[in-house]
Amino acid sequence: MFLLSNVHNKNYKKCYPQESDVIFDISAKQLGNIKNAAWKELREGSIVCVVTSTKKVSTFCKVTAIKGLGDNDSDGGETFLLFGVVVAKLMPESNMGLMLSKFSVKHQYLPNNKFSIGFNVADLGTALDTLQVRTRNGSQSVADLKG
Repeated sequence: MFLLSNVHNKNYKKCYPQESDVIFDISAKQLGNIKNAAWKELREGSIVCVVTSTKKVSTFCKVTAIKGLGDNDSDGGETFLLFGVVVAKLMPESNMGLMLSKFSVKHQYLPNNKFSIGFNVADLGTALDTLQVRTRNGSQSVADLKG
């Protein structure tokens, strides 16, 4: 499972009105930062949670596609979009730091369970697999979402 940082509350619907189901974007410059190497591990079917400025974990999405725009952004590189659909909600939503502490998550770029500067993509592996979330079919674990 992956955590993605949108702590600046970027509005993807407004930024990419011609695209539907965009849940995250990242620039080539950001991907050049070793902290974001986990982006390469994302695949169709990956489970992600995009964390906004509230620092709450609430909505889980399944990745449906990853697409490069072939553009030249302000830094002269390409922008990449992540597409997904909502598959579960955490009810009630939880403070990211407290939840990661509860599940004993240790990640070098999440000091004190907060995103470090320049860090946007965290691969948490199986650390949250036992977390119970609500789906259309009732309560399931994050591991069940992966399956």
